[in-house]
Amino acid sequence: MKINNLEGDRNSQANPLISIITVVFNGKKSLEKTIQSVINQSYENIEYIIIDGGSTDGTVELIKQYEPYLNSWVSESDRGIYDAMNKGIKLAQGRIIGILNSGDLYSQNALQEVAELYLLNQTSEHLIITGAMIRFDTQAEIEFIQQRNQIDLNRRINWGMPLNHPATFVTKSVYETIAYFDPELQICGDYDLIFRAYHSKLVKFVFTNSILASMSMGGVSESLAGIAIRAREALKIRQNNLNIVYNALIALRLIIIGYVKHLLVAFMGRKVVLIRHKINPNSRLKNLVGDRQNLFY
Repeated sequence: MKINNLEGDRNSQANPLISIITVVFNGKKSLEKTIQSVINQSYENIEYIIIDGGSTDGTVELIKQYEPYLNSWVSESDRGIYDAMNKGIKLAQGRIIGILNSGDLYSQNALQEVAELYLLNQTSEHLIITGAMIRFDTQAEIEFIQQRNQIDLNRRINWGMPLNHPATFVTKSVYETIAYFDPELQICGDYDLIFRAYHSKLVKFVFTNSILASMSMGGVSESLAGIAIRAREALKIRQNNLNIVYNALIALRLIIIGYVKHLLVAFMGRKVVLIRHKINPNSRLKNLVGDRQNLFY
């Protein structure tokens, strides 16, 4: 465990401190690019925290290589991903907090734009700033942009996660007022936080169409085993705000769509995702996305 105390108050009026938290467990293969996408940001007033769950695959040795760029890091067992995120949030000293999991990446000017949006919206200290992100699968050569806006938030909030979590930044006051992540949840902790923030009526959501982050496809939340867990957790999250029958129908819909998607992928391959998002792989998307090496570094 290593912690550097910040010298003085880096939360200046013109350049607010942004705390970035990366949670990882046995992620040596994917972690380094994530670290590089943070430390090579055009914005300089950054606090970087890594929370490792007690990795045994060489992740800790990799973290130590980048120790000069880190404000703090911890390697110890935890109760799960959201418990690890909470550890990072409690260590964070920035006014704005971003969570970037191992394997996900920031675009080079992401934090500069977040800082500017924060300064433009200081009428409320309870802010959630969120932007577009790229979803990608390098093996299947899939790449598409996923955007969200206020209409999506209003329409999707009772159905599932309405924002791009890696491209979402939350002021620390939101965590302190609305509460931290629920460590009992396995998959839907981000949805739970956004759901509570939205229904609190205290939080202002700020949207940008700029690409702030990139996230690889797959993971527990998109696995076959994760479908039922996600439906069950979302059912619990909504139980105090929705009619029990309506809530159950939404959960059932989520399960059906999830299993149908897996059947389509099994028969048609991962590129079926492009059909779902109405994207022509030969369209101008490749030019819009640009070269990933330039985009992320």
